[in-house]
Parts: sequence; C-alpha cells; structure tokens
Amino acid sequence: MCWFAGASAEASGNAPATPPPAETITVAPSRIAEARALVPPPLLHARFQPVVGTWVEYEYRSKQARFPVRVAVVGTTQREDGQVLYQVELDYQTEPRTLMVAWVVGGARPIVERMAVSVPPTAPISLPVDLYMDQPELRGTLTEEKPTDIRAGKFAGKAAQRVYRQEDQRVVTVVMTPKVPVSGVESIRDDTATWVARASGTGAQPALSAVPIAIPRLPQQ
Repeated sequence: MCWFAGASAEASGNAPATPPPAETITVAPSRIAEARALVPPPLLHARFQPVVGTWVEYEYRSKQARFPVRVAVVGTTQREDGQVLYQVELDYQTEPRTLMVAWVVGGARPIVERMAVSVPPTAPISLPVDLYMDQPELRGTLTEEKPTDIRAGKFAGKAAQRVYRQEDQRVVTVVMTPKVPVSGVESIRDDTATWVARASGTGAQPALSAVPIAIPRLPQQ
C-alpha cells in the first residue's frame, strides 16, 4: 500500500525500505482520505519531541465514545543509513484495548515509515506508510495562526493556535505548546472529535508484545 506519488516503491520484502527523498513525498488526491486515516491526529499535527520514555495522555471525545489515549516514545533503532528510527506507541484504552505503533524516521521533518495495529487476540499487522508527520495535504490549508493561552491544567501558559481547512470544508483547530512531551500538541478539535492532553510523564515501556505481520509495499499504481 503506497500513499505517495512521484517516487518508486519497494515491491516485496518485510524489511522497511529507506523512505523516498523528502521532495517526492506527496499524496495522490484520490488517496487523501485513506492516507489521513493512517496517521493519528496527535502525530499528524505534532512538533515531534522524541525523548525515549516520555508519554502524554489525551482524552479523546466524540459523539460515540470517550476514552484515554496514551502516546509514548518507547525505543529507538539505529538504521544502516545512520538515521534514527523511533518507536511511538498509541495506547487506545478502549474495550478491547487497541495499540497502534508508529515507526518514525527522525530529522527536521520526521517521516512515519510504518504503522502497526494490535487488537488482541488478533495478531498485529503492520503497513507501510511513508508520510511526513506534517504532511501538508493531510493537515489541510493553514488559514490562521496566532498566539493563545491555555488557561488551566497541567499545560497552562502561552501557546500557539493553528486553524486548518480540509478539502471537505472541515475546520481543524490545533493548540501547540512545548510543555506537552512527544507531540507538542495540547489539543485538536474539529466537528467530529476532540483530543485534549491531560497528563504526561516518563518511564514508558514498549507494550507491543508480538512481531507484527508485515504487509509489503506494492508497486505504485
């Protein structure tokens, strides 16, 4: 499954390939909705702060559900090309418990290389992604950026607010502050759901307990 255009993709094999050069990662318009569903909002809007062991817990709310989601950096791997690959886990505290794992290539513009989903008792499955954390097509058009204040809670203080408009006219409001570890995202709000950071800490350990079944990259279509 390949979501970018203008670059070649690896046709087979379970080992992750080196992501394509930064300037080639774009998303075909027909695949924006599918690609947007792959990268969870706290990562898509992140100003990535990859300190191993740190975590932030969000309260997720929609009309259908309300539950905590803990986002943590739980490990690193040094790749042959010298780049650092970070393992980031998102623990959706639902019933059944859902664990999403992202492998992120660090750097000035981090790239989500692969993601895995684990819902016991089903074996976890990983998918190739190769998208920027800040993939512009997925965030939408930035229509407003201004200083703001977080008035209460653990992350109270000066912050920045960004407003994006997506192609379906959905408006997404994101509040950013470096006080929030891992993502730098204090809250994300649109007309369907909200994510609000409530707590943070250190000492996070990997929760993925099985090697995911890796779906290989397919030739670009």
